Amino acid sequence: MNKYLLLVFLVFFSIILFATTPSFSLKASGGVYDFIVEENILYAATDAGVVDIFNINKRKRVGEIVIPKIKDFAGDLIYPKIFSIDKLKNNQAIILTVQGDAGYRDIYIYSEKKLTKIFSQKDKLMVKRASFITKDLIMLGLLSNEIILYNFKTKEQIYRKQLSTSVFSDFTNDITRKLTITCEESGKIRLLNSFNGETIKVFSGQNLDNIYKVGYTKLTFIGAGQDRRVSVYKWGKEEYYIKASFLVYCVGIDETGKYGAYAANEDNDIKVFNIETRENLYTLKGQKSTLTKIHFLNNNEIISSGEDEYILFWQLN
Repeated sequence: MNKYLLLVFLVFFSIILFATTPSFSLKASGGVYDFIVEENILYAATDAGVVDIFNINKRKRVGEIVIPKIKDFAGDLIYPKIFSIDKLKNNQAIILTVQGDAGYRDIYIYSEKKLTKIFSQKDKLMVKRASFITKDLIMLGLLSNEIILYNFKTKEQIYRKQLSTSVFSDFTNDITRKLTITCEESGKIRLLNSFNGETIKVFSGQNLDNIYKVGYTKLTFIGAGQDRRVSVYKWGKEEYYIKASFLVYCVGIDETGKYGAYAANEDNDIKVFNIETRENLYTLKGQKSTLTKIHFLNNNEIISSGEDEYILFWQLN
């Protein structure tokens, strides 16, 4: 009987230890498609045509960027969805990928409290993500799996490259912005030179289908697979995948490359694991909608967003 009680206690203790609920949340104007964090300020791109600006330390909304309304297919004015947001560290300008007229995308630069439209419906670009490479150069990832490097100050296209015939999913940049990492419908992850678009290396074999999102740091790559696999590649070392119980919509990786996180199941739980040992460390419970981003603030804190208005903060230790 004592052994039985001890076993029950240990199981109960392990559930408490490894199942974590949010420490607090912030409420945005709409569903959060993307966000960025600089110091204690969080910028959240929403489907309500608003970028909400939060002070994390004060846990309050301190500002907003409002995008002009567009016409939908019925001709009615609606607030556009903001699909991606990016900002260089210590640089004021913000770049936004926004729903445009006729199904295309508008690209805005927000600087000095002013919105400037860089690309619009007339350019007929189906952009999925845009980011800064330098303060003057921006990168666009197109659904057609093309990437464009563009100088928005001189209005000069540096290059436009077709990566493959597969549909484009997502890209990210390393901390220096010299490297770009893309993922696509083929299940491949590509490492590119940001300044000339040349492929440095292709990683494949761990995903058999579309990779929704990709994370990268310190020559470690992690992919979120439609095939319910979380792919992990460590350049020159091991590669493997973790099998999830549902489509893996989102992944995250900490700056050291030691820890990874992924959308684990239909309940939108997040699992945090040790990339080296493959050991599951935490299960984060409380996300109410499909995950759109998992961000390691540091080794002990994670921020997540989903297709609802709540941004969740998790304390791991």
